[in-house]
Amino acid sequence: MTNQYFANPFNTSVSGFYFTDYADYLEQADNLKDDFGMPVEEFELEYIDGDNAELFNLLEVNQATLKLWFDSMEALAGADLVRAIYLADYLNVSMADILDQLDDIMLFEGDARSYAENYIEDTGLLDEMPENLRYYFDTEAFARDMLLSGDINEVEIQGTTYIATGV
Repeated sequence: MTNQYFANPFNTSVSGFYFTDYADYLEQADNLKDDFGMPVEEFELEYIDGDNAELFNLLEVNQATLKLWFDSMEALAGADLVRAIYLADYLNVSMADILDQLDDIMLFEGDARSYAENYIEDTGLLDEMPENLRYYFDTEAFARDMLLSGDINEVEIQGTTYIATGV
């Protein structure tokens, strides 16, 4: 799907324009003149339709960062998009630094308790404990401690709960 954007000029005597890529934006912006024949130079950029509206708005894309958006952010999808949203929204990472940190974020789909259960299973944390004592291990408290210590972060992104670790 092609994303659609709108350039809304600050000069109210001129109508804005829709665009789908950086070249399209440049061409239309360069040709836009006001009633006195002067070039229109300042625009507010709006995300109209597509899959990455949340990231676009979090990054507050503007004329200065539009090329970087099209070069590196617009095509993000799936887990990379979720990681980018996490970095921008929860860790306040700038657009210029997001791509460098994408691989540093690990995502687990589910809540803290599910993550803790998975962690215990994968690491064999309780394997050395006698079987009859394992029932006394409080997984909820373990999950809560991991959250409180900052080892994991429970976030909701695009309607799904994730546990994020890293950075």
